[in-house]
Amino acid sequence: MAGALKAAEAEEVVVRLCDQESINEFGRLNNRLLEIRADMKQSKLDAEKLEDASTELMMTEGDGRIMVLIGEAFVEVSEEYASEYCEKKQGMIAKRVEDFAAEEREIVQRCDVLKKTLYERFGDSINLEN
Repeated sequence: MAGALKAAEAEEVVVRLCDQESINEFGRLNNRLLEIRADMKQSKLDAEKLEDASTELMMTEGDGRIMVLIGEAFVEVSEEYASEYCEKKQGMIAKRVEDFAAEEREIVQRCDVLKKTLYERFGDSINLEN
């Protein structure tokens, strides 16, 4: 029994300051990754809604006036303005999704490096999976 305790103590790895900083960085990056993925999902839903709105605008009878939700109020605008507004918003959302995707790639790459380093140091005594 005493031999088993000594073996367990020998396997225990000391957590250095640089190790703790890497663990903390991984945690922050992992949390940001979850936020980015949620924001991307919401942005894609918003893009679908705008696409539906654009389709509806194309199918209107042409009475000339459309109600557009801007902020928390509906504003009556021309069909042309409403179409331009939808296109502009779609462009903004597409740019936002691209930015999220780029940041996601960077975070995944950095997390892979951190995982490799930390698993080499701590082996099975650390869990870095979601």
